[in-house]
Amino acid sequence: MHGDPVSFGEPETPLVFAARLSERWGTEVFVKDESPLPGGTFKARGASVGISRAIELGAKRIVMPSAGNAGGAWALYAARAGVELVVTMARTAPEMNKMEVQAAGAELVLVDGTIADAGRRAQEIATETEAFFAATFAEPYRVEGKKTAWLEVFDALGDGSMRVPGTIVVPVGGGVAAVAAAKAVDEVRALGWIDDATPRLVGVQPSDCAPIVRAFERGDDEVEPWGTEPTTIASGLRVPAPSEGALVLDRIRHSGGTMIEVSEEAIVGAVHDLAASEGIFACPEGAATVAAAGQLAATGELVGPVVLYNTGAGAKYAAQLAAI
Repeated sequence: MHGDPVSFGEPETPLVFAARLSERWGTEVFVKDESPLPGGTFKARGASVGISRAIELGAKRIVMPSAGNAGGAWALYAARAGVELVVTMARTAPEMNKMEVQAAGAELVLVDGTIADAGRRAQEIATETEAFFAATFAEPYRVEGKKTAWLEVFDALGDGSMRVPGTIVVPVGGGVAAVAAAKAVDEVRALGWIDDATPRLVGVQPSDCAPIVRAFERGDDEVEPWGTEPTTIASGLRVPAPSEGALVLDRIRHSGGTMIEVSEEAIVGAVHDLAASEGIFACPEGAATVAAAGQLAATGELVGPVVLYNTGAGAKYAAQLAAI
């Protein structure tokens, strides 16, 4: 790229062996913990690559919709780069994410409705101002950034070589994490760095907003919009109409995986469980993977080694969790 990538010197995040979960479920369990990244979330990976590439392409102004954490992360990286950023969010988005966007100097535009409505408004603004449009899957760079998490996982599991997990459990909102994981597997296999083993991809959604789960259970190839406005504490999963739901379905099915929904009670319980059993204070989205993996373990369907994807820091949600 022309010039240096936009970076804060991001660390390789920990792949933590979860000893008590491993004992409970009878197989090796690891947690890929993204909480040390800037902004306390895995969205930093997509922001670093996305903004670096936008600047290389000559962008002076970027517009994006966000359910919460992506807007916060992109605002931090935009501030680092000195580029203008406009973030559209639903009025119901978490207050901490709104504050994060504004504190970093980005312009925040609030809309009535859901992330889908925020997406439409972002597209309008981008068209009106001839700005770089950075919605989920509107450009490929976010996926490339998030793919790096799985290259780290494969390297860490292999202890000097590459080894893929038996099962990867990821929270699914827009679905970038699941698609990025599948892309990483395909690419390292094509390079001959791993054998033909394919991790089973398991996507997790809250019962409050589970459009891809419904499509998976029905055997559909397309995803119908969720009929009600979501309120789940896992705000990053409040995506009632994922733009590339069909792609997520395809990647999950191609891996021999499944989609699982979990209740609000199970998500909150999993936050406490993971903190008490492994010392990891996960965000609700990340904790949802514990609840889903527990369901699979109970039916003997959990194939190890298992990697649970904790996409961010639970501390960002402390006030919300305390209120429950």
